[in-house]
Amino acid sequence: MTLRIIQVGLGVRGKQWAKVIAATPGVRTVAYVARRLDVLRHEAGQLGQADVCCFTALPAALAAVPADVVLLVSPPEVHHEQALAAASAGCHLLIEKPLAEDWDEAMDIVRQAECHKVQLTVGMNFRYLPTHQEIRRIVRAGDYGQPSFGQFTYIRNRDGHRPDLNKYPLTMDQPMLLEQSIHHLDLMRYCYDDEVESVLAETWNPAWSVYQDDSCVSVLLHFRSGLRVNYLGTWTAGWNKFDFRWRTDFPGGVLIQKKQFSDLYAARLDPALAMTGPLFKDEAESLLPIALPQAEHFIDDTRLLLTRFVEAIQAGKPVETSGKDHLKSLALVHAIIESAEQGKRVALADFYARRGLATGWLE
Repeated sequence: MTLRIIQVGLGVRGKQWAKVIAATPGVRTVAYVARRLDVLRHEAGQLGQADVCCFTALPAALAAVPADVVLLVSPPEVHHEQALAAASAGCHLLIEKPLAEDWDEAMDIVRQAECHKVQLTVGMNFRYLPTHQEIRRIVRAGDYGQPSFGQFTYIRNRDGHRPDLNKYPLTMDQPMLLEQSIHHLDLMRYCYDDEVESVLAETWNPAWSVYQDDSCVSVLLHFRSGLRVNYLGTWTAGWNKFDFRWRTDFPGGVLIQKKQFSDLYAARLDPALAMTGPLFKDEAESLLPIALPQAEHFIDDTRLLLTRFVEAIQAGKPVETSGKDHLKSLALVHAIIESAEQGKRVALADFYARRGLATGWLE
């Protein structure tokens, strides 16, 4: 059975999705939706899909074209309305992150999907890069012991006015957290196979930022296992050179990811060298590259996410990147915002309790 997809949004990320869908067996696009019909038809034609129906509103597309799935690649401010329309029509939901900017709207999307018995997955595609699959494997296998502490740094000068970037982050609240850091927070939960217990955070916006709201995030994450991670992320840097580094220290060694999507290295700790080796000798333990399969980021990872979604629908089983799972990553974002506003540590259990939500419901 081929799943018929209505795709809402054909911008920068939408074109990547269109490319992936066209190359993935078992799915096909039956309609595109965007506000400007002339632009939408032109873009569809450029993709070699001029025969695909185009609409300016999702309800019109749902009424005119039989579909099994609605893919939302639209700004998060409209996800709630569009997701509810799709779920009411009995369509499975595939939604780009964040699920919604507003916590209550995100919760309602998850509950409505459950009520209408449709699958809901969120586009946390970075999980499916070979680098992050390998980090997760190493952590779960205990190759170096239990992770003890980590440092995650993402420093980028991202000019949101560039023609190849979506424009809505320029005016949204907490653009770095909701559009970029949420990927990193989700990766930590996923790769460490652990949940965050509390956060202590600050967010701010440099004077020269092109964003209307905070584009810098600093947070200390305390995981249930005792693992601590220092995170620093920004879209407003003083240098155009991108600086990415994710280091995790274990009792038996270290893992270091040097590029955003690749370049994973490891070294094993030799206790004898700590006692007998020279101080500050970089070559004390060799940092060796870990061989990984080649992957085209934003394409191969998205294809694997889509494949897992299709498999879950066909098997009638929960999808890994489910709406409920995404709420745990989204809760981290909102807990970080609370911590920054209040100037104190926020426990995730308290965050859920204040919203009348039992953590067991998310399991």
